[in-house]
Amino acid sequence: MYEGRRAQSPFDDSAADRLRRMGLIDGNGKPDRDAITVCSCVFAGQFFDDLCDYFESYEDVQELISNLSESAENAAGTQKFLLVCLQYDAIYRTLPDPVWWISGNPVAAELFAAGFTAHLKQLNQDR
Repeated sequence: MYEGRRAQSPFDDSAADRLRRMGLIDGNGKPDRDAITVCSCVFAGQFFDDLCDYFESYEDVQELISNLSESAENAAGTQKFLLVCLQYDAIYRTLPDPVWWISGNPVAAELFAAGFTAHLKQLNQDR
């Protein structure tokens, strides 16, 4: 029986509509590269700050980012996205909602992860 609650899965029928309303994909389900790039930079910057808050030593932050960057370079497709998700888990953070919804679109997930890891690496080098 319908209880008035929406499905909460990025893999259900409503996921594409949600991503479209967020401006992350177009009406045909193709990712908007510019929007994904902005999204990945925003969340990488936020995650960088989360890492700095979580770890006592900046060397630990650098090591985690270096390991993630190396692993992401060798990962294929959506494995890069899974690596990003694991980093959130490692510091006891939940995935931000837009990132959660991106996970249901493999092309968007791959673009997001590539942008996220590249921006995180750049932030680490700029520090």
